[in-house]
Amino acid sequence: MTILPQHKTAETWRLEGNTRCKEGKYVQAIVCYDQALRLTGTQDDAIVLLLNRCHARNASHHFDAALADADAILNLSSRNEKALFRAARALYGLRRYEESMARLLRLTELYPKNQDAVKDTKRCKNRLLEQSGIYDFGAMLDEAIRKSPAPDMDRAAYDGSVEVRQCVIKSHGRGLFTTKPVQAGDLLLVEKAFSVAFPEDDCQDAPYDAFTGVSSNKSLKELHAELASSTFIRLHKNPSVMKKFAKLFPGPDAEEEIDPNLGHAFIDDEFVQRRILYNAFAFPVLSKDFHWRASHLPESVAPGPTDPSGCIGTRSFIGDMMIFRAQQDVPADTELKFGYISGFEGYEERQESLRKYGFTCVCSICECQRTTPTENTKQRSKTMQNIINSFEKPTPTDIDVYLDFLTELDKTYVHPQKQEPRRAFIIPCANLITACSHDKMANQVIKLGLILLRALGFEMNVTPKLFEITHWGLLTDEIVTILADMWTAYGVVEPNVVEQVEKVTKLAYLIMVGEDVSFEGAYGGCRPEVKKSEGSDEMIELVREVRGKMKGLGTAE
Repeated sequence: MTILPQHKTAETWRLEGNTRCKEGKYVQAIVCYDQALRLTGTQDDAIVLLLNRCHARNASHHFDAALADADAILNLSSRNEKALFRAARALYGLRRYEESMARLLRLTELYPKNQDAVKDTKRCKNRLLEQSGIYDFGAMLDEAIRKSPAPDMDRAAYDGSVEVRQCVIKSHGRGLFTTKPVQAGDLLLVEKAFSVAFPEDDCQDAPYDAFTGVSSNKSLKELHAELASSTFIRLHKNPSVMKKFAKLFPGPDAEEEIDPNLGHAFIDDEFVQRRILYNAFAFPVLSKDFHWRASHLPESVAPGPTDPSGCIGTRSFIGDMMIFRAQQDVPADTELKFGYISGFEGYEERQESLRKYGFTCVCSICECQRTTPTENTKQRSKTMQNIINSFEKPTPTDIDVYLDFLTELDKTYVHPQKQEPRRAFIIPCANLITACSHDKMANQVIKLGLILLRALGFEMNVTPKLFEITHWGLLTDEIVTILADMWTAYGVVEPNVVEQVEKVTKLAYLIMVGEDVSFEGAYGGCRPEVKKSEGSDEMIELVREVRGKMKGLGTAE
């Protein structure tokens, strides 16, 4: 910018600053108010200039400095209305909502007619509710859609029954642990991204590997550079957030010298780049949209946030907010895990991908693959190819033929389903269930669905009057859709359990998508119109048949 000559008066600087503010050029306005403050001679004039600079700093997201200006004014005039309001705004921008609320309550007590303060108080109350785990997910969806394609969500974070601790395996660094028993679907954590770089076009198709394969007209290098830039800017504008950022994992071989004055290493380019490399990942703007594509077009969509095998938590996203829910019942003091990579690679390839994080993965999927004989893996691939070839034949579908294939697949696994879910079952079963559902073969939909669920490690109580999951196994987007198909099928075969199947389907959707307010729009069309019965002989026979098939697959309870 062009700096005005030094012989200008404080009033000239102030007016120039006001003009820059009206133009939205807040940084230039701050420079003008700085110059005016150097020349002002009275306390009253200084307060006016500090108020103006405080406003410009808030507007440009320099919240630390804005708060300092507001507090300087309140030290001179403790009841100053604008200073109280702008201090509350600065604290809100720093996500220090309790402190912001305290200022707002003081402000509304002194100036009850201040309508802006009343509005901000209501907004701040909502953030405090969110910090206690109470979210209006419908409003969050609306906000993300309204602000798309780059939604900067006005929401608070939530730390539920979890805390960060040192992992048992020291090379794994710090981990997230439960502080009390939690149930499948419980909300454990909601976190807003520290900084974000969005593609210019539809980023909902972004895969989950960090900066890999994002559907965008920006290169991955450009996205990475934007993320680094936005991170630097936020750290520069508000030094108070540096300590939180500095705690992020810097990599296994980082050698950072702690500055005693800062309490962390000096923040330079390498400091930021390391934390981006080891902590950043890509995500969709709305998990509900990604779920629909992943569950209905599984062959054309990359795996979800992680392959859930061995994981006991599921990440989902609304805008730049990450929602973390328990995928199964979890006791207290359990480390919550989610994958760093897709999990569909071979053992050696996966370990190579994880090497940069400085540890060898010993999750159930890795350990099972490591101890599975090579001939089993080869036979599994061969059987899968036979299934694909059979699907491509223009002949009527013979369910018994595919059950035989599943039996062959099951024999290639050497570990129990809870330890090693039969992931290879998912695609063939999903395709068969879709075909049976289309042909209104309700019995076959239920039979195949139950076989698949048990093969994936689910434990269930299923009778003509009961449908209950006692242990959640491997849950994927496809499984939610299969449960919805079973929900429809039960309306035909056994209406007594329709409500129970709906409850399970809705919970599965909640776990995968993060919220269930959009469930009706996604799966409401699957709701059957039924009249309750006393329990049909057909359902009793079906349950017996499934149990018999499960014994043949080696997956009976």
